[in-house]
Amino acid sequence: MRQLVVTLALLLAAPVLADTLKLQDNAPDTYVVVKGDTLWDISGRFLKDPWRWPQIWNLNREEVKNPHWIYPGDLIVLDRSGKEPRLSLVKGGKNGMQTVKLSPGVRTTDIDGEAITSIPIRVIHPFLSQPRVVPQGAFDDAPFILGSNAERVVLAAGDDAFATGGKSGVTRWNVLRPGKALKDPETGEVLGHEVEYLGDARTLVEGAPQKIRITQSAQEILPRDKLVEADDSTTFEYIPHAPEAQISGRIISAYGGLSDSGRYQTVVINRGSRDGLEPGHVLSVFREGQAVMLTRDEKDRMTWVNEKSTGVPNGGAWLYNDVRCLKENSKVTYDQAADVRNSFRSTCLGNNSDRAIKLPDARSGLVMVYRVYERVSYALIMQSDGPVYLLDTVKNP
Repeated sequence: MRQLVVTLALLLAAPVLADTLKLQDNAPDTYVVVKGDTLWDISGRFLKDPWRWPQIWNLNREEVKNPHWIYPGDLIVLDRSGKEPRLSLVKGGKNGMQTVKLSPGVRTTDIDGEAITSIPIRVIHPFLSQPRVVPQGAFDDAPFILGSNAERVVLAAGDDAFATGGKSGVTRWNVLRPGKALKDPETGEVLGHEVEYLGDARTLVEGAPQKIRITQSAQEILPRDKLVEADDSTTFEYIPHAPEAQISGRIISAYGGLSDSGRYQTVVINRGSRDGLEPGHVLSVFREGQAVMLTRDEKDRMTWVNEKSTGVPNGGAWLYNDVRCLKENSKVTYDQAADVRNSFRSTCLGNNSDRAIKLPDARSGLVMVYRVYERVSYALIMQSDGPVYLLDTVKNP
């Protein structure tokens, strides 16, 4: 299958940020690209914000007209001599190394080609090639599987079956099963219905019923599962950049129904195109700060540290300075989501809600949006400091 593979050219649409690029503390002076690298991973070796490629390459839109690719064996060089750090590319090859000005661009190539992609496409390909969110009632008129003469209930790849008649001329199908409703945890609004992808089928004999063959199966296929016309027009164009509008949403589902997720897993966000999201948007993930109940005297001992508030969620930092209330070897600071039971002595916790102190939300990772519907979006976890949980908050990075 041929796909549109992203190169650095697609990163040119990222808005230029006013703040200074921050290099990793151990950023190397050079790096040789190896097979399996992604642009995000390479970027992360140099930058603390891996999605800010365009600035460190000092690219402009005119350079799209002269595309070059990054391949395994190429050498990336970091120049620290100027006001801003810059990267340059030394092309590898049998004829020696030649320094070139990096001019990124786009070309069509095999998905398994050697060129370095922006993210590992294999982990999101199933979400690109099949529908995942549909409105209520979207499958009401879709053809469905009736069963098989082979006296088996469960169908798999290679099995023949019969289904109700479909649209004339359509012979290739995705086999789908309606899934759970996706609800906004804050408003209760039904944002759509998730769909389970089960496999693919093709029509052998048209009619009502039609005879079909299961050509691929990702899960067990059963009678009453739906047939939806297959779509092979999938492309992906990911431009890692921050949203222009302010985004604040929550993770409402995870692929596979997990309660917590890690790197390269897909999560669903309760924000979509109507909220200004688009493919390529990068969002920070924040874990909800816990509420600590204190006595009135203990609440008075909470010290706000305004000079440390820069970059801290909710606009302010605080330190808990009453050490007698902390268990031995415990420490609570402004950027920590503390476990109350593990950090505080039980005698220091009150029950009166007007003395509740909410710990600040703690940043726990980064996600990149790659498929957007009107009310929800699918995003890939690109970085995580521990698990990313359902109902974690996502905001502008």
